Amino acid sequence: MTDAEEPKLYVNRWGDTADPAPERRGPRQDACPCFDQSRPRPRARVGFHTERQDTSAPGWQHLLELVDEAAADGREEFRPLIELSPEERRQVITLPPSIARLTAVKHLDE
Repeated sequence: MTDAEEPKLYVNRWGDTADPAPERRGPRQDACPCFDQSRPRPRARVGFHTERQDTSAPGWQHLLELVDEAAADGREEFRPLIELSPEERRQVITLPPSIARLTAVKHLDE
């Protein structure tokens, strides 16, 4: 990539995540072969996404709010993906640094 080219932003491909609100349902699962370990041996090579996080995306902003809320109430279980719509989940590429504030969390679940 040259200096003149803008980096491309791609959507994240979260797997099947429980969403209790039917009105927010989109596609149940996006295909992403980056960590496909379902193939028979030898195991598939693990790939990592190189996209940059769009910190202005609504999904990212919602995740930041969820982290702040969980840090404030000191919960032991954090399940952010069920609070995000499928479209919002696709906008999250990385975990925010503020997740380090969740010192009481013992169980992180999708």
